[in-house]
Amino acid sequence: MTSGRTHSHIPRPRDAFARTRDVLLLKAALATVGMVLCACGAPHEAPPDNTRDIAFATSDGVEIAATVYPVDTPKPPGLVLVHMLGADRRVWGPFALRAQRAGYLCLAFDLRGHGDSRARGDESLSYRQFNTADWRAAVEDVGAAKRALLEQGADPENLALVGASIGANLALSYAVGHEDVPAVVLVSPGLDYKGVKIEEAIVAYGRRPVLLMTSEGDSYSAMSCTTLKRAAPGLCELREYKGATHGTALFDVSVTAIEQVFLWLKPIIGPQEEEDRDD
Repeated sequence: MTSGRTHSHIPRPRDAFARTRDVLLLKAALATVGMVLCACGAPHEAPPDNTRDIAFATSDGVEIAATVYPVDTPKPPGLVLVHMLGADRRVWGPFALRAQRAGYLCLAFDLRGHGDSRARGDESLSYRQFNTADWRAAVEDVGAAKRALLEQGADPENLALVGASIGANLALSYAVGHEDVPAVVLVSPGLDYKGVKIEEAIVAYGRRPVLLMTSEGDSYSAMSCTTLKRAAPGLCELREYKGATHGTALFDVSVTAIEQVFLWLKPIIGPQEEEDRDD
């Protein structure tokens, strides 16, 4: 019996071949899954030839790092992309590349204290140490990003701010005082994130269009969106999606959500069809 047990652990050539074949098949399957996930919008680095990195300063001296997604047309509509708490500009990669193909000049940037935007002179910034005043000051980052987008060639009359989570609150807070922002897209906003409150802000924003996007299971954001839609005095559309994803993760699980953003934006800021530009 002892001899039988010993021999049972010695792989026969056929068994070894089968196991090797199975390992190779598994690796191939995992590689395929990885390519599918990437194609469906999983976060990844944007191809270098489709982007360029820039830097600029805010009015209060914070050095901001950003990535521009250029398009070939003159004066294209522009999008400023504002990320959520603890993230950075790279989470917008799949969305920005799709927007670029749709004809939008995009600028995604790192909010102060995040990513590569951690310096103000000799001072080192970390969002983990921010108080309410620091978060409200981050509205300046949105303004600096908008100016940089215009310097990159975006049409000043056709631009929108797209923000996620606290980035949505900051985007709306900036737009309130700047009538040259004709539209905002707020993904998973909250009535109060880190002291950046927006229920009164959406009233002050006036009759300009706003798109609200949230997941049904993201309870605080879903409740906030219902309240914001009720308070908005102008065109305010609310899109709700299955699940409980938050912020830009919503775009990772719903390809239709990305497309609906562009369908909503097109009649407001373009891009125009070729025949319309020729008229």
